[in-house]
Parts: sequence; structure tokens; C-alpha cells
Amino acid sequence: MGVSESEGRQSYLVFACGSSWYAVPAESAAEVVTFPELTRVPGAPAYLLGVFAHRGEVIPVVDMGLLVGTGSQSTRRAVLVRLPRGSLALTASTVAGVSMVSGSLEPLGASGVHLHLRGPAKGAQRDVAVIDAEGLFDHLSQGA
Repeated sequence: MGVSESEGRQSYLVFACGSSWYAVPAESAAEVVTFPELTRVPGAPAYLLGVFAHRGEVIPVVDMGLLVGTGSQSTRRAVLVRLPRGSLALTASTVAGVSMVSGSLEPLGASGVHLHLRGPAKGAQRDVAVIDAEGLFDHLSQGA
């Protein structure tokens, strides 16, 4: 199901990476983790900080700031997103919790990662970019 189909009628886990706020569908947000020392992936893009083992699964850690171009944030916390095809961890400097999000939820850009960020959206007390988790996973899987 695409993000735009839900039009904010579901709950989202709201988190920040630096000064930018994001929301991921709550049913995809498995947990907030403090990740250990990461294993670098040779030749990986800068936004892929590395991988770690978690409950028998290798989880890639994506620096949201580097991915969207707002700059890296030093954090050891991440939102673990589980999808039918795999999992990934998105860095989070602050986690606000689960709340309803409303807005038009249109792509925030015409290409790249911004195709998978939706808005303008409003979470509890702040503006957020809603992450199309399936679309982002596909985008990252293609090495873009």
C-alpha cells in the first residue's frame, strides 16, 4: 500500500535526525535500537554507515542526514524498519513516539530519495516528512 493511499489515517513513529523530522508507518517500525560498532561495507555510499547483526539478521544502517543532504548527525540510535523484503535502520537523534500524521502526502521531490519522502505533513506539534518505507527500501536496494 502506498503512503498516499492512507492519507494519514494510520499511526506513525515520529523521529528526528538532526533538525529534520520524519515519520514512518508504525506497523513498519519494529523498534528503536542503539546499534553497536558497525561493520563498514566496502564501496558503499557514504549514507550507508555499515551493518550490524541484530537477532540473527544483518541490518544496514542508513544515515538519514547524509541520505537527504542535510549533513551527518553523530548518533548511535536508529529506527529499525522491517518490511517483507528485508530490514534497515534509519538514524535517529530524537524519537518523539507514535502519533497520527495528516497532510497531502505528495512526493517532496521529483527524483532520488525525495520521491520517497511525502508531505507536507503535520505530526503532533511538528511538521514531518513521511517516509514511504517500501519505496525507500527499493530506492536504496538499487544503489541509488
